[in-house]
Amino acid sequence: MSSGLYIGYSGASTSRQQLDAIANNVANISTAGFRRDTTRFDTVLAGDLSFARTPETNLDLSPASNRLTGDPLQAAVEGDGFFVVEGADGGEYYTRRGDFRLDSRGRLVLPNGRPVLGAGGELIVPDTQKGTLTGDGRLMTELGEVGRLRIVRFENPGSLSKAGESLIAAQPKAGLVDVENPALAVGFVEESNVNVAAEMVSLIEASRIFEAAMRSITINDELTQKLIQSQT
Repeated sequence: MSSGLYIGYSGASTSRQQLDAIANNVANISTAGFRRDTTRFDTVLAGDLSFARTPETNLDLSPASNRLTGDPLQAAVEGDGFFVVEGADGGEYYTRRGDFRLDSRGRLVLPNGRPVLGAGGELIVPDTQKGTLTGDGRLMTELGEVGRLRIVRFENPGSLSKAGESLIAAQPKAGLVDVENPALAVGFVEESNVNVAAEMVSLIEASRIFEAAMRSITINDELTQKLIQSQT
């Protein structure tokens, strides 16, 4: 492959990755607690050949606005911190999504049914009781406290990654720390941090870069064909 074709191909490939990230961000604009993806580009010099690449996709952990729901079982974390939930594989995952509800077993769960965890595991509201969260993370019923939400933060958030369904996975080096005195806005849910206007601007930019890369590939291909024809 000629250097021109290779550079054009790498540019188109990286732009396509950015377009995929933007599409996923926009698709989740209404997903509570969703954190948008960002892509970083750089240029690699390999001998006399340079090409573009996207070495990593990062999580944008900037806060989003809170939406009033009035539901006493729903809450938004104020400041740094994540709720802890149990994933489908039984492992711990983290989320800013706080649109909790009770399932048929009285467990506090996310809309997808994943259990929300407290210091002692699942949080369960007994039958005939009404559950209410408090600003410091306790789950209360008429009979008193039945558990406390576990809120954690990370000293190295760069080691966090998406795990699907608004969940975030953490590597050991992320530096998990339990928040001893969390602050919650009860009756509110944090929304997605996707900004539609900003995503549309990024979409236009990425589309133009992709189109330019494809034109580069076409021009290089045509020049290669002419060179071959001139030598036959």
